[in-house]
Amino acid sequence: MIAGLGQRLSEIARRVVPDPFVLALGLTGIVLALGALNLHLDGQDGIAARIWSGWFDGFKDPSGLTFALQMCLILLTGHALALSPPLQRLLEALARLPRSGAQAALLVAATACVAGLVHWGLGAIVGALAGREIARKASGRIRLHYPLLGGAAYAGMAVWHGGLSGSAPLKVAEPGHFLEPVCGILPVSETLFSPLNLVVSASLLVGLPLLFWALSPPAGSEQAPPAELGEPSPRPGRERGALGWLQTSPWPGIGLGGGCLVAMAIAAWHGLLGFDLNSVNLAMLACGLMLHGSLLAYVRALGDGGRAAAAIVLQFPFYFAILGVLRNSGLVELVSQAFAQAASPGSFPVLTFLSAGLVNLFVPSGGGQWAVQGQVLLGAGAELGVQPGVTVMAFAYGDAWTNMLQPFWALPLLGIMGLQAKDIIGYTAVAFAAMGLLVPALLWLLA
Repeated sequence: MIAGLGQRLSEIARRVVPDPFVLALGLTGIVLALGALNLHLDGQDGIAARIWSGWFDGFKDPSGLTFALQMCLILLTGHALALSPPLQRLLEALARLPRSGAQAALLVAATACVAGLVHWGLGAIVGALAGREIARKASGRIRLHYPLLGGAAYAGMAVWHGGLSGSAPLKVAEPGHFLEPVCGILPVSETLFSPLNLVVSASLLVGLPLLFWALSPPAGSEQAPPAELGEPSPRPGRERGALGWLQTSPWPGIGLGGGCLVAMAIAAWHGLLGFDLNSVNLAMLACGLMLHGSLLAYVRALGDGGRAAAAIVLQFPFYFAILGVLRNSGLVELVSQAFAQAASPGSFPVLTFLSAGLVNLFVPSGGGQWAVQGQVLLGAGAELGVQPGVTVMAFAYGDAWTNMLQPFWALPLLGIMGLQAKDIIGYTAVAFAAMGLLVPALLWLLA
């Protein structure tokens, strides 16, 4: 029954799901119309000017452009680390394990979820590389449904916000963050390492791979991968001379990356470095330098991720423009306040989850979305007596939940695996439905 549901949704998605950039433009039109309607109902004057101002201010917002660059760095450093020889050898070993298409889907989803909890940029790439490698190793040995592997590889983006690179929980742990007057500084012990998050993340880590195992189509419905799958750039050979040694010897990368990690550890010991997005980014960069074997190999691995990063550069300004319209028209506050006013202390975490999921469909950026919704949600939660850490994590789960319907962060995966968004959305929609039942139930019971 579950496999049949996945197949039917996949067939529908192939007919109706547009390219992610087309979706961004379509969402822009919808938000412009809703924003104008909301201002009109509020009796505001100068509606067109206010809408245009919000769109243009969001498009050129320096913080948005900075955030886009930061997301590119997260993606590129995660991509480069995933292409390092030790991780490649691990993926090759894992690719030999499956004995059926269902086992392959389970393994890809589990790999993507584990990597996503470590770092979302790593999860976005490792799952795709695992799916591609398993498809290669399966040729002539087992029959599998390749689009299902693509959906399973995207499962890491369903759990990332409860992991070590989660934007909202890491942001509120920074001294001087923009919501400190509302909630103070929240250590990760109250968010990422809270009993609530440990239970929710563990449940998803077990449940999502089992779901993709169950989604495997019956015999006769298999679909082979493309005839040619993209390969990473060849690794550079050793070069002679001082310059050649500097570029191709493993020791400069080991020294630079290792020294960076040591410096970070000393700074953290003395309280000079917090556990936040920037420190996670720096650690990923240092690990990649150490594991690639040479500086030149690391640079080439970064270049392999450039195509996926180009999609972020193109689409992020449009999503921040949408964010500007939502902010100027009052739509985000309207939605969030409506949920808050309808809530009780017990239902507020669930409604926060739902509101975050709704807004994420229009603004698929955890950090940018938190910048708009955070103050309203934390303020409403405080009035109801809800712990701020619970509010932050309920938001985080909702933001990750609707990634299963929003293909923006699937762009690098699709490029690696040679798929299109419409190939995987039917299967990730089932994961969306399952999360929509499981996570609210856990929030109701545990929050």
